[in-house]
Amino acid sequence: MDLRPANRVAFEDETDWRKNRKLVREGFKGLGYLPKRRAGWNATLCAMAYSARRRLAGSADLNLWAAMHGVPPSGRYDQFGDEALTLWHCTSAVRAEKIREHGLIHKRGVWAATDPSIAHGYTRGRSRAFGAGSAMVVFVVSGDRWEDKATAVGPTIAMFHQNIPPECIQYILWSDRIEFVGGEKARTPTRWGAAWFKKQGRRWVPRSRPPVRFDRGRSYSDLDEWLDLSIRRILETLGEAAAVEVFSSLYATVDPWAALEHRQVFAALERLCEHKRPGSGGFARFRPRDIAD
Repeated sequence: MDLRPANRVAFEDETDWRKNRKLVREGFKGLGYLPKRRAGWNATLCAMAYSARRRLAGSADLNLWAAMHGVPPSGRYDQFGDEALTLWHCTSAVRAEKIREHGLIHKRGVWAATDPSIAHGYTRGRSRAFGAGSAMVVFVVSGDRWEDKATAVGPTIAMFHQNIPPECIQYILWSDRIEFVGGEKARTPTRWGAAWFKKQGRRWVPRSRPPVRFDRGRSYSDLDEWLDLSIRRILETLGEAAAVEVFSSLYATVDPWAALEHRQVFAALERLCEHKRPGSGGFARFRPRDIAD
């Protein structure tokens, strides 16, 4: 691993992981590391969104998570069905490039977690300590086939006694993007496309001539309309959602990211949703006003 000073400076500037304690106190668990810049959004928000879904619903669908973040769903995950076991491994950006090619190899075992918030904690620490950038590797194995090849370390962590071959690796979360590296894409669900905007004077407007198609039967003419439609789609899909799930999907499907400000998202949530106090998993939840309790 190349840890020369030049690399250290470049990577230290990429991610802002200062704890936002105010948002956490207000019930927005998962937004404790809400980055102010693009760098860090995918390695942070998208991982936390998956974690929130597991805690709110008891499980998370990897392919639905992928589709909501604008990346292809995994054919491997789809093939294994109920036996699919999704694990998250923390690493550095430098190592992730080698892992993509050779898989996960370690003489003392490969450690991974079913909850990405745990892996993310290690990612933050390693990035700060070594200045080698942050990345998270998502791999999928068949739970029944690997049962005797791993040791459970608590309810969410496993140590694999064998190397994880490269074909098991499906996604790599870099600081600025999610990359699908699986061999085969699933046909469903359809990934959510990006909305493209350009700045015209002081306003952000669609790059295509409005109205721009959003989905079947719906379209938008400006950023606010797109934002409302996107939040409604998230809640239509999930029923109720943690704030981090909303933020992560929005920022994964808007281009450029600078078009959307955090305050706009909070304002739209206040306008469209009922804000429920933290329940299961400690996450404050949002539901559409027309179906809220």
